[in-house]
Amino acid sequence: MSMIGFVLGLGDRHGENILIDVTEGCVVHVDFNLIFHKGEYLPVREVVPFRLTRNMVNGFGPTGVEGSFRRSCESTLRVMRENKDTLLTVIQTFVHDPLLEWINTEARAQQNKGRGQQKLNAPSTESVQLILKRLEGHIVSPEASTNNLDYDVVIIPKTNLMKWVYKHKFSCAPMSLEGQVAKLIDIASDEKNLAQMYIGWGPFI
Repeated sequence: MSMIGFVLGLGDRHGENILIDVTEGCVVHVDFNLIFHKGEYLPVREVVPFRLTRNMVNGFGPTGVEGSFRRSCESTLRVMRENKDTLLTVIQTFVHDPLLEWINTEARAQQNKGRGQQKLNAPSTESVQLILKRLEGHIVSPEASTNNLDYDVVIIPKTNLMKWVYKHKFSCAPMSLEGQVAKLIDIASDEKNLAQMYIGWGPFI
């Protein structure tokens, strides 16, 4: 699920959104509101590709990320790369469906008020391009953000406020499957990146 979340841009993976099925012992992800890279446009931008805190690594046992976790990540990403055309075809339907709109309910709007979330709609064409780039082996890492991102100024709807939003740039060459997984694990577990996460995300857990 970590690789799927990275490719699809799934954010907001705090402890209440990653549950355990006590019957079968399976991990169950809930609340997919911040999908298609929406977490990267929050006032407190999410800079890790998936949740890989110290507590999670400790739960993997003595091998940590070097055991079945890394092998599972590589296997999952390999399958997604080999079937990227099918995956992108499914995702394109969300972009071109004029009837689809993901709207926050009033309760969710109040819940997300502290993070400055606005009304979020269906994924844009830019989101599809980001997914394609990630499937090709590209990574926009936090440490490259300063030099590899451009910024635009946009007006927040129904207000006179302005905010900065960044445009993605991919300047690095595509990485191998193993190299991409290794880099993602490093980014996700880097304490400097975790320290920049929103406090409600629970980076210390």
